[in-house]
Amino acid sequence: MVRAMSQDPIAFLKEQFPALHAKGFALLEEKAAAGSALAQTMLANAKPVIGQAKLDFTGAGTVYVASREGQVEVSDDEIAGIDIKIVAEIPAEAAELVLGQAMSENALEDERFLMGLTQVASAELEQALAGREMTCDITIADEPELGDVVVRLGFNVRELPANPQFTARIEYDDLEQVREGKVNAQQLFMGGKLRMTGDYSIAIQIAMQLAMKAQQAAARG
Repeated sequence: MVRAMSQDPIAFLKEQFPALHAKGFALLEEKAAAGSALAQTMLANAKPVIGQAKLDFTGAGTVYVASREGQVEVSDDEIAGIDIKIVAEIPAEAAELVLGQAMSENALEDERFLMGLTQVASAELEQALAGREMTCDITIADEPELGDVVVRLGFNVRELPANPQFTARIEYDDLEQVREGKVNAQQLFMGGKLRMTGDYSIAIQIAMQLAMKAQQAAARG
């Protein structure tokens, strides 16, 4: 009997995420062996990373997700011997909505989604950050069911500061346009629909580097 996937974000990460991640890696390895340059690039981006993320789902609890050379481990407690490289505070209700939508659309069975899961660990992002700290609060405005949703992120920190280096605000409808592939974040920023305040120079620099590498990888196919 196949166990139904949970929309609870912590239960999902503990019970289903490792298997989905492994499935994504298997797909990448199969495509890379068949000669896909894009799959080879994605493997090279994810496999060397050793680090963990501390994810606080507001109102539901905290979970730690560690990546070690292509394999993930999920725990209620900090995993010894692996540095915390990402800290996030995410409203649990928002995470549940995202999971519910993905499940209703059968997105979790999509090959692109599964392979994309492997990129939660990113050597390219680590290299672009070069050990620098980066913290931000992102507001997704006017979500139909929850109103304004605030996600707090920190890179190369163990705890989130009271005041982040910068903030960003995007309308829910515009974020949906990004998700559907109709526009990208750069177009929204240039059009004034992704509004940022504070010192976001590092974020812009990193975004440009990653976008350029993504374009090069896509061109190689």
